[in-house]
Amino acid sequence: MDLFRTSEIADGLHMIVDVLGNHAYLVCGDERSLLVDSCGGIGDLGACVRELTDLPVTVVLTHGHDDHLSGAYWFDEAYLSPLDGGDRCWELVEDHSTRILNQVVEEGVVGAEAPFALRDGARPHEVAVADGDVFDLGGRTVRCVGLPGHTPGSVGYLVEDLGTLLSGDAVTPIMCLFFDESLTIGDWRKTLAKMQGLPFARFYTGHHDHAFGKETLAGFDAAAEYALTDRGMQWEHARLHEFRGIIHLCPCDTFDADSVDFRAVIDHWHELPPRKRRKRKAQY
Repeated sequence: MDLFRTSEIADGLHMIVDVLGNHAYLVCGDERSLLVDSCGGIGDLGACVRELTDLPVTVVLTHGHDDHLSGAYWFDEAYLSPLDGGDRCWELVEDHSTRILNQVVEEGVVGAEAPFALRDGARPHEVAVADGDVFDLGGRTVRCVGLPGHTPGSVGYLVEDLGTLLSGDAVTPIMCLFFDESLTIGDWRKTLAKMQGLPFARFYTGHHDHAFGKETLAGFDAAAEYALTDRGMQWEHARLHEFRGIIHLCPCDTFDADSVDFRAVIDHWHELPPRKRRKRKAQY
């Protein structure tokens, strides 16, 4: 079974998608390459990357969640914000990724013999990264930019010569702010405002094949504003049931969650106020 699909989406920029739809991006310069995120651990990501480049590879991670970190177990070290990292982060990665693997094997999505980074590799050495750090790939630089909200340490990687930001889960059509570590909707709006001032034309997320134009940021901010006053509905993660929150389905012209125009925000869990009952007119 082919556990990855790859495509070159710009000059020297490759998209890598695993069998569960998790995305990583390989940025190639003249002397080095940068792997931004590492998918969910199913499939030999190291071998996949070696098919795309023979340059030395530096692994950088946008934030501390298993669907972005697990493939890093194929590599010796990985850069991660200290705001997200540490032993507790990797322990949760190992728990969540193993549970998801067991589920998808049971569902027949992959076989039990499929390569699995957490079983077949080793926890990488964690190296700190912060807003403003620059990676020189030879003829191309990539800059780390802080994008807090989804997690405190969420960052993106700006490839300025391509006008492209690799943003992880910092901005997505279903914006997830339900984790214990997630910041507030107000904090996320500050990140959206910061993104408006960055030099890029398009951004790619951790879970979508298509790019989002910078002009879409206004729609994300409108969704954030809507979620602040909307009652919302209770929501639970399909695989990791301890994750739950309040989902706000923002007014838009599509029900396709993969569309560039879809907008939803999942906020921290709380008890919902009772719905107001409409008064019925008396019948005569």
